[in-house]
Amino acid sequence: MNLFIVHQFPDYDNFVPIIVNLKKKTNLNFAIMNIFPVHDLKYYGFNALLKKYKIEFIDVFNLNKKSIFINFLLKLLKIMPKGIIEKLNSIWYYFYHKYTLFNKKHLVILINKRKIKSINIDESLPEGYKQILFAACKETKIKFNCYRIGIEMRQNIELKIDDYNLFDNIIIQDENLNIENPKENKKNFIRIENLRYSLDWLNEVENSYRYKLKEYSLNLTKEKTKILLVTRPMFSNKSWKIISDELRRINNIELRIKFKPRGQFRPLHVQENIINEYNTSELVNWADIVVSHSTSILIEALIKDKKILFLNFLFKLEGKEEIKYIFENQNIVEYMNSQEELINRIEYLKKNKFNYESYEKYKESKKNFLQQNLGDNFFSKSNNLKKEFIDIYQD
Repeated sequence: MNLFIVHQFPDYDNFVPIIVNLKKKTNLNFAIMNIFPVHDLKYYGFNALLKKYKIEFIDVFNLNKKSIFINFLLKLLKIMPKGIIEKLNSIWYYFYHKYTLFNKKHLVILINKRKIKSINIDESLPEGYKQILFAACKETKIKFNCYRIGIEMRQNIELKIDDYNLFDNIIIQDENLNIENPKENKKNFIRIENLRYSLDWLNEVENSYRYKLKEYSLNLTKEKTKILLVTRPMFSNKSWKIISDELRRINNIELRIKFKPRGQFRPLHVQENIINEYNTSELVNWADIVVSHSTSILIEALIKDKKILFLNFLFKLEGKEEIKYIFENQNIVEYMNSQEELINRIEYLKKNKFNYESYEKYKESKKNFLQQNLGDNFFSKSNNLKKEFIDIYQD
């Protein structure tokens, strides 16, 4: 068995397509263990897919007796009134960053009992867990693999080998990331296509969505213009409120706001944008225009031919140094350099159809961008995983 550790939605969202594709290509067993059970992953809707491909969930609370009490405590906290739960942010933060639900001994027992051959994490896992997992893998002589999930949106980012000394293999899903001294470190780093944004995965997961892309229609004469605002934690809630308030003043639009999940530690059942809303991919299906900053969800919006307005003025609004992103000068994303420009552009788009199908220049730019960032196999409906990647799990 090969075990994937998850702790928040972004790593879960990226690991599921990787595991499913590995399952398709091998006869191996895979399991997922959520080490931040404050978040109940059932709310994210992958249950049917995991069952279909016989991917197991391992309950972190079964690793030791002490966790039984922690599980009981969490259940009590979760049934408290919503107002109280929202005020317990320090507790949820503590469980995420400071408290570990198991030690090396517990993990070694699990590895031996379940005959685990590798443990796989994403690099943003809290450091305390990394050290425990590394020690357990070293003692049991199994592989400890690290994934850098998602697409790096910044330009000219280089990975330093010293940051990955704990791991046997580092898997990158980004064609643009540079690796320090690539010839020396080639055996440790494996670059694969980003399966989360591959056409075959988008097609497969689409079947589980409540709002499907095929239901979208661009009819600006009869319907309100649908705008999706996706927030980013690198900018303050105050700035996002300023933007959302401005958008709400526009006539004849329907606005939905999606708060990015990383960094929100409260239980999911009190996060209304998680359980009472469509998920982010469904909202991209629904939207005419996606308004945001640096987030890999813009890749999906681009694939689905949504109009993207990039809030570049947020740097100036918060007095931060501007960062260069991979979208610049690509003719696929419109940079908004002021709130006034944002509003004026939406007003224009309300009155003018913006279906890209007729624009050859845009289509060519889009194709080149996706090929550059997602790899050649992105365009294939049947992904072929690299042998060196599959060998990590078959050896």
